[in-house]
Amino acid sequence: MRRQLFGIFCMLALSGVAARAQDVTWETVSIPGICTYQIPSTVELQKGTYKKINDQFRKTVLGIETTPDRVVAQPKGINDFDPVALKRYCRIIVKTERGSRGDYAKLDEPMALSAAELKELETELKSQLQQGAALSTSKGMKMTILSWQGAKIARVNGVDALLTTYTRSMNDAPPVLVRMYKIQNNDCLHTITISYRESESNLWAADLGKVIGTFKFKKR
Repeated sequence: MRRQLFGIFCMLALSGVAARAQDVTWETVSIPGICTYQIPSTVELQKGTYKKINDQFRKTVLGIETTPDRVVAQPKGINDFDPVALKRYCRIIVKTERGSRGDYAKLDEPMALSAAELKELETELKSQLQQGAALSTSKGMKMTILSWQGAKIARVNGVDALLTTYTRSMNDAPPVLVRMYKIQNNDCLHTITISYRESESNLWAADLGKVIGTFKFKKR
């Protein structure tokens, strides 16, 4: 049965994020069969020993298995355990959930929600986030949702996405601003999570605000 996130078509104010040429130092990331996007020179793809340690922690403590369908970018230098980089926090996480053809709307299919449907979906997403926070806390990683800025439809480089924005804290660390985009693509649901510590906005806000506009998904 088709798992539709969205209902009948209606007029909504859309937030637009357009692709734009980035600095030549930006790196192009390619996830075969899924998408390409660009990241600034201040971040790096998570790999090597640090990734192995992080993956093991997620598995043993949080019970989350490693998957190639989750790609993470982090402050440059963390892979080399640079002490300055390790004190900073930002993430660009691209995750794909795979299903069967027709499980989700097509990539170029406009999202459609009445105000009531959007509110209902927002309530469900907030509940899921709170449940995830409670589960993380129960496993020893205290997660606190500090603010919830709601859900809306955003236009990302010609594709409709469901955007939710909130702030959270892990183990009472400084607040982190999180923007999570969900994009349907026939047999896949893509989630792009872009986050950074609010106290480090001067380091991340400008560039990470541009990253979302560089995504190009392969229509499935």
